[in-house]
Order: sequence, then structure tokens, then C-alpha cells
Amino acid sequence: MTQIYEMNEKTGHIEKKAVYSLEPKESMIAYIEQKHGNMNTWNYPKAIAGIRESRTVKDHFYFDDIPNGVIIAAYPY
Repeated sequence: MTQIYEMNEKTGHIEKKAVYSLEPKESMIAYIEQKHGNMNTWNYPKAIAGIRESRTVKDHFYFDDIPNGVIIAAYPY
């Protein structure tokens, strides 16, 4: 299980957005694709440029959604 969070870069507010029964990286990809309107789960890419794994904690992934001023995080649950 993976929990997805978004942090607003202007306010610092963190909000839990979703829970997936996938590994963290796959959950991050699914969340980003769905946020952009792609619900065709069979055609999701294996990677998205900009997704990075934490250097200090295994299976914690981050993505800077720069146009929307949001940092997305995926953590195992």
C-alpha cells in the first residue's frame, strides 16, 4: 500500500490525496497520470521524468509539479 501526499509550495500545507495498492513508484506514476486525465491504466509509462527516490529513505518518491506549485510524495503504508 502507498499513500500519496501533496504539499503546496506557497503555503506549506500538506494534504493526503490518495491510497494505492501498488508500490510507491508505480503509485506515483498512476497518480500523476490520473491527475492529468489519463485513466487508461494499461498504458501508463514505466517512468516519468522528474520522479526521484529519496537519498535517505528507501521507497520514498517525490515529484515537483512545478506548473501547479505542488510537491507530490509517495510513501509506503
